[in-house]
Order: sequence, then structure tokens, then C-alpha cells
Amino acid sequence: METGNPPLRLALIGCGRVVENCHLPALQALTSIKVVAVADTDSARLNKVADRFDVPRRYGDYRAMLNDKGVDVVAVCAPPQFHPSMGLAVLDAGKHLFLEKPMALTLSDADRLVDRAACVIGKAMAGFNLRWHRLVRQAQTIIADGHLGAVVTIHTVFTSATAFPARGSNWRRRPDLGGGVLFDLGIHHFDLWRFLMQCEVEELFAQRRCDECGTEYVTVSAIMANGVLVTSSFSHGVSDINEMEICGTKGRLSLSCYRFDSLRVRPNAAPSGAVRSWLSGAIGALRSAPQAAGQLLHGGDIIASYRAEWRHFIKAIRNDAPAQCGFEDARSALLVTLAAAESASRGQPVRVTRARETVAQIATSAQGER
Repeated sequence: METGNPPLRLALIGCGRVVENCHLPALQALTSIKVVAVADTDSARLNKVADRFDVPRRYGDYRAMLNDKGVDVVAVCAPPQFHPSMGLAVLDAGKHLFLEKPMALTLSDADRLVDRAACVIGKAMAGFNLRWHRLVRQAQTIIADGHLGAVVTIHTVFTSATAFPARGSNWRRRPDLGGGVLFDLGIHHFDLWRFLMQCEVEELFAQRRCDECGTEYVTVSAIMANGVLVTSSFSHGVSDINEMEICGTKGRLSLSCYRFDSLRVRPNAAPSGAVRSWLSGAIGALRSAPQAAGQLLHGGDIIASYRAEWRHFIKAIRNDAPAQCGFEDARSALLVTLAAAESASRGQPVRVTRARETVAQIATSAQGER
């Protein structure tokens, strides 16, 4: 989607794994935006990433970068505990803001970001790349068009083979710093529940356990405002799975975000229709093969989902239009995440609208009930 306009000039705060392996590879294929600067307090990491992607300007202090008049858009991809202060600083500097999930760790900080974004001229968007996954988009269309009938249940699994070291300083293992499996993985699917159903989550019950290595395993059962029942499982350090199955009164849909040919829609037919259903899925996979092959040449569907969300944000900025995944969406996903953390801590169901505001409050409440 290229126009006669000069490319937007982008700076990224944080040079971690997601920036290096996802955002920057996706951005390389876009000529409508150019990465002109990166910032990170780790100078070795900063230079490594900047050298790899040929980024000209480097900052050890992101605040100095915000004074750079050659920057139009800033992506905040630092650890979550810094998202509110950095996000507010970007908006106050008059830059467009892309804010990775989770937007904050407390509802009060999320509300500050929502309120500030509503008062500034610049655009603000939350980073939930799975909303832009090719198969998830197709699934949303299939559901909206009524091919599944009334949706009854959703089952999802999101696990990662990446096990983070059990060190107290490693924020990825600490929910109070935005780590843990619910903030890292679960929040993505909580957002997809809302995105696919176009309604809110009413109540949930979560169970959590850790093995002797500190690996988390969490299951969440929920009911949505439209009556749909949802079950999801999340964990680190076991396998790479990112799948969902959606069952309705007319049929069911299944997909894996890691397999380009995985989208299947099966009618609720008698067993004699099984062959027809298989053939229909195989034909669908063949039809999608050319597009999928093109995606594979540029990093596959996951990188393509990052590319798609950036294309959307660029379009929103160019057309002075709202971003589809705004801060209200990010706040709702955070609220569900906090409710799940509270339920897992207390061992009781939690109404989402009554969830504790912070992880610290959740821990204090659970200790008081023991």
C-alpha cells in the first residue's frame, strides 16, 4: 500500500526478543514506514540489533529519543512495567504511539493511558498481533457470516517451548512485573475471545500450578456475555502450540496459527459426511497455498501478522482514522487477565468487572483469605 507520501519515521523503545525477531523483520518489508532509531539501556543489545537492521540512530535513554524531531511514530516494546510511563511520555511528546501488550499492569495506569490517548492528536494502537493473523481474520469472517450458526463453545491452547530462567531478576517469570504465562500468552487469547465474539467476558475460573522447575500451567474457563463457554490452556516450556476450535449449532471451525493449511470448517453432519468434510478442508488448503507460500518467503504467518498490524496503523495515521485495536480493547484484555490471575490465586470464580485492580492487590487478598 504505497502512496506518494514519504515514509513515516519510526523509533522503537526496547531491543528485546519480540523487536528483533518479529517487529523489525516485519517492518523491513514495508516502504511506507522507516525505522530511524532504537533505544535500549543495554548498550550491547542496542548496538547488536541496530547493526543487524541498519538502524542509524541509537539512544541509551528513550527520553532523548522523544526530543528527536525526525521521529513521527514510537513503538514501546520495553518490559510491561514501563509501558504506562513510556506511553504517556510518547503521547506528551506529540508522537503516534504503538504500545505492545499488556498496556499496563494496573487498571488505574490503563485508564490514564486511555484518557490521555483520547485527548491528543496523535494515533494510539495496542499491539495484539494475533488479531491480524490471516487465519484468525478468516475465522472472524466465517463466524460473522453465520456459517457456524450460533457459537456455543470455544477451546484454545497457547503454549511455548521457551522456558525462562528461574531468577528473581528475570521479569518474564514475575507477574508483578508483567511476566508469567497469563500476561505473556493468555492475554493474547483473552483479546481473541472478545475479537471473535464481539462481546465481553462475564465470569471466569482459573487454575494454576507450577512444576519443580517453576514452569507455569494455567487453565481458564469462562462465560461470555452472549452465553458462549470458553476454555483455554496456557504454559511455558512444554511445546509450541497456538490453536483454537470454535463450535456452533451448524458446524465447527479449527485452526493453528503455526500451520498455514490448518483452517477447517466442518458442518455438524452425520458420520457419512466425514469424507466430504475432509475434501472440503483439503480443497480450502490448496486454494490458500499460493498466498501461504508468499507468506513463507517473508517469515510465515506470524511475521505477516505483525506486518499486517503495522500496515493498519500506518493507514490509520495517514487517513486520520481510529486504529481498530485501540486502548479500550487493551484495557479490556488487561481486565480479563487480572481476573484470571485473581481467580487462580484465590481458587474461586471471579466476575470480570469486579476483578482486583493490581497484581499486588490480588496477592494481598489471597493471603488474607488463607
